Amino acid sequence: MDVGGEAGCVGDYDRWYGNGTYVVSSKAIAGEREIPPGTYQTTGKLDDCYWERTSESGEIIDNNFATSARKITVTIRSSDGQFTTERCGTWKPVK
Repeated sequence: MDVGGEAGCVGDYDRWYGNGTYVVSSKAIAGEREIPPGTYQTTGKLDDCYWERTSESGEIIDNNFATSARKITVTIRSSDGQFTTERCGTWKPVK
């Protein structure tokens, strides 16, 4: 589920990312859930949080399963194909 920002809003706003698989892209892809490259962080009580960065062909580049954490930071590169997250709360861009 994507949260943050308001539909029809003009100007800068942060887009946040929840559970799911996102295509890594700097521009919107029709019908796809996308996430731009950058550094993202999630905080809170993160039990059984799993995330992975994969290539366009689906090979795992990097991943982690955190059984108990308070803060996790991930950098998604423009060369990544997808980013998947499960039970990690809300990912927000790091400024």
